[in-house]
Amino acid sequence: MRQNNDSDEPDVKVRVRLLGSALQSGYDSETLWAEPLGTNRYRIWNLPVFAYNLDLRDIVECEPDAEGGLPIVTRVVEKGDCFTIRLFFTESATDEQIQGVLDLLSERRAMFEKYSTHLWAVGLRSLQDYEWVGLALDPFVTDGILTFESSLQPDEPQVGSIMQEE
Repeated sequence: MRQNNDSDEPDVKVRVRLLGSALQSGYDSETLWAEPLGTNRYRIWNLPVFAYNLDLRDIVECEPDAEGGLPIVTRVVEKGDCFTIRLFFTESATDEQIQGVLDLLSERRAMFEKYSTHLWAVGLRSLQDYEWVGLALDPFVTDGILTFESSLQPDEPQVGSIMQEE
């Protein structure tokens, strides 16, 4: 959640239905903090851990939940300026190795969302950082410490794509 919320409205949770291989997480949805912008639009304010093709600061459109639950994201209206990757540390990765990777990414002012010791979402602040990260993480992949992926996956369904078909 944002540290400085200048808006009169507090941040709220929105629900993202998981699609495609994101369902392998064992969950059918992910909840994220968002800033209400009006007309059913929200700005995402934390890093998605499971949802593909959605990033911090994206503006999304939501529809109300028919059962009175959280607003449900139906589509991305405007892409933000963040690039999310996911780090999957191996079971053999030590705390020191994990911290070494996080320290390296911190040098580029990366943002982190920890799901577990072995799964992290990382927000990169520029396209330059996004292009840099693959080469920077390659030695850790080679050493068997981690694998990683981008949240931008053209082969995965776009957020809300199932809802658009209904």
